[in-house]
Amino acid sequence: MNALDLALITLILEVLELLLQYSKTLKASVFKMYSYYRLNPFLFFATNISYLWILFLLIATNNFSWALILAITLKTFDILTKIDLINRVCIKKDTVELEKFLDMDIPFWVYLVGPLTYPYLIYIAFS
Repeated sequence: MNALDLALITLILEVLELLLQYSKTLKASVFKMYSYYRLNPFLFFATNISYLWILFLLIATNNFSWALILAITLKTFDILTKIDLINRVCIKKDTVELEKFLDMDIPFWVYLVGPLTYPYLIYIAFS
């Protein structure tokens, strides 16, 4: 497969991930992710399918370029942030410092950061 094909697959997986995690507010998004996590923690990780794809590319191709390392690092921090939000909002219910952010509307362009960033990094890594 060439770099363009890999970038296209990454784009498709990022859009699928966007559809699985999209909500109007941060609170709704966190509760949606928690519903996956509550069913099965592996289901939560399966909703981050582009992370698994990028990790597969890293291991299978033995490509340790800066772009691929950056992509996997950003995705790791994204997942850790989601887990921390789930823990604070849904499990511990410690939302004192988060109250003003939880009910804010999330602009749609925030969700487009992934589909615009990661395919480009994959393209750079394999071209």
